[in-house]
Amino acid sequence: MFWVLVGVLCLQVPPYEFWPAAFIAFSLPGALVLNFLFLLYWVVRRSWLFVLPLSVLLLGWNYYERLVAVNFNKESVPSGKSLQVLSFNTHVFNAYADQDGSEAQASMDMVEWVATHPADIICLQEFYSNRGSSTYNTISKIGTRYNRQRFFSVSYVDKNKADIGIVIFSKYPIVDKGIIRFGESHNNRGIWADVNVEGDTVRVYTAHLQSMSIKSQDIENTYSAIGNEGSFKKESRNLARRLKKGFVARGHQVELLLEHIKESPYPVIVCGDFNDIPFSYTYNELAKELDNAFVEAGSGVGATYNGPLPFLRIDNQFYSESMKAFDFETHYEMGLSDHFPVSAKYVLRPGKDEAR
Repeated sequence: MFWVLVGVLCLQVPPYEFWPAAFIAFSLPGALVLNFLFLLYWVVRRSWLFVLPLSVLLLGWNYYERLVAVNFNKESVPSGKSLQVLSFNTHVFNAYADQDGSEAQASMDMVEWVATHPADIICLQEFYSNRGSSTYNTISKIGTRYNRQRFFSVSYVDKNKADIGIVIFSKYPIVDKGIIRFGESHNNRGIWADVNVEGDTVRVYTAHLQSMSIKSQDIENTYSAIGNEGSFKKESRNLARRLKKGFVARGHQVELLLEHIKESPYPVIVCGDFNDIPFSYTYNELAKELDNAFVEAGSGVGATYNGPLPFLRIDNQFYSESMKAFDFETHYEMGLSDHFPVSAKYVLRPGKDEAR
């Protein structure tokens, strides 16, 4: 119980003010699972002590929902005007792994999967477009070919003259747009677009926050160092430094993002690669202001990171309470990036009996 309480309190602490709090919050899933196991243990033992973990489960149910979503009414479709949004970190369509052309087919498959997805709005992070390439002319393949409007914010141009950044594609008219810059960071930013959905205006945000900066090799080095005290300490400190840097940077970035969101005159949908799990200051600050589509309409664990660390849900869609998410899907069939795409369907003006 004490571990859960401390973890919940640490979710409120900005990492740039006290970074150890971020590590404690990061461990909260372990505390929640352990509390549930204690509940089962005391129930089996028929001890009155089961009341203690049961109280934690009931009082902290919204944190358990962040861990595992359980929704039984996914078949019911609310009446009203609907909108489907896809969010996907494309990992530059693996263009840099394709130096010899061997990955071209996989890259084309990824581009085609995105281009033909039925979503009304498509938000892509680590987007890559090279107009001079038949494979990577993605602006044309995803946008122009399907008459989608776009807002593309270019972070940088590489040596192949390819544009890299974040983009919003929309089948509906984009009537206004802008960029949210995160200080001196060029690779991380947010963008927004006001979309006219058959007379209703929705402001759609997509953001790419500071990376965890942890590679597969870092995890492998740490595992291989187990048994060698000196090497293990060195690799563990390296991982801790990278995590700390990310926690602190994302703490600042999410506050800049939220400042803009709170000023929106329209209902908002906020999606992207947040590079933080649901037990983080980043997620918690967004969850204070907005509903989470996975929690409200998803199921299971919903892991979105396609890498060496399992069960990480770091890609999300948040939305205003004036809307309602009625379907959420993590697309495990598209496993060509280091992230899995996520899509959600929203009803823009739910009836009173359907709204939260």
